Amino acid sequence: MAKKLNVHVAALSSQPEVFWVTQERVKAACRRHKDVARHVRFDWSWEHDRFAEGIAEADIMIGWRFPGPELKTMAPKLKWITLTGAGTEHLQPFSWVWPGLKLTNNSGVHAEKAAEFAGASVLAMAHGLPFFATTKAGKRWEKRFTTRIEGGTAVVIGLGGMGGATARWLKQKLGMTVIGVTRTGKPFRWADKVVTADKIDRVLPKADTVVVMAPLTDATENLLSRSRLEAMKPGATLLNMGRARIVDYNALADLLESGRLAGAVLDVFDPEPLPRKSRLWTTPNLILSPHCSSDDAENYIPKTLDWFFANLERYLDGRRLTNRVDTRLQY
Repeated sequence: MAKKLNVHVAALSSQPEVFWVTQERVKAACRRHKDVARHVRFDWSWEHDRFAEGIAEADIMIGWRFPGPELKTMAPKLKWITLTGAGTEHLQPFSWVWPGLKLTNNSGVHAEKAAEFAGASVLAMAHGLPFFATTKAGKRWEKRFTTRIEGGTAVVIGLGGMGGATARWLKQKLGMTVIGVTRTGKPFRWADKVVTADKIDRVLPKADTVVVMAPLTDATENLLSRSRLEAMKPGATLLNMGRARIVDYNALADLLESGRLAGAVLDVFDPEPLPRKSRLWTTPNLILSPHCSSDDAENYIPKTLDWFFANLERYLDGRRLTNRVDTRLQY
């Protein structure tokens, strides 16, 4: 039998427990994937308490935050890093990634949970719940009459794991017309139309709701600028579950305060936690969730580990890994 591969788990107890890659969770995953698990052995560091010792012998690392620039020196055997999240901006720039090192994320793990939250948010905004939350806080008895969202148009920016599942949810369950916005413009099963990002100005005015699911890259930063937010139809709504810097939040707050946009739900911020002095805390018709909308309390790490073991089987067979991060595209 070939020598077992060493997998170092760089676990972080400072994160919420939903993200903990514990020995118990790994053991349970090993039982689910016995044939593949027999080829690896695991060791742990928590808050990097023995990271240097563990990574020195590691062939594979599971982690989220780790020292990048010095990693090659610290980890002479390392061939593959699998991230316990989908975003990569905290690891950029990728100048530390050396030739031959594989970097993967867990994109897709969030899909079902994200789609449910997105669907709930789109429905809530369509039926005025952010508005009613605002009037309740102000002890105002003020009616707002709404209409059904079925037959409306959703512009979904980003059709990856979360965005693709959300497009399906909006189309199948809410009966919406879905227009996708992606880097390539490639047709997508659950979108009636897909355009490239440089055509976004053509579709934003058609949207009853805009749903942001894209990663943060040089190309997506400030994609929804003030001028583009102002181009949205009066009474439209916006949900951002991608990254904060894709949307001009100051402009969004202005449009919500003026009533030009009917409502918004934001799950991502920069910085996080959101500073107490931020105007978003008091912006009307706005619901805030503290970057937890797509993270399944029961299944996040089990699904992440299932994804890892499926990729491990591909790795052992010499096949291309899924969820490879393209460092040139930044996702």
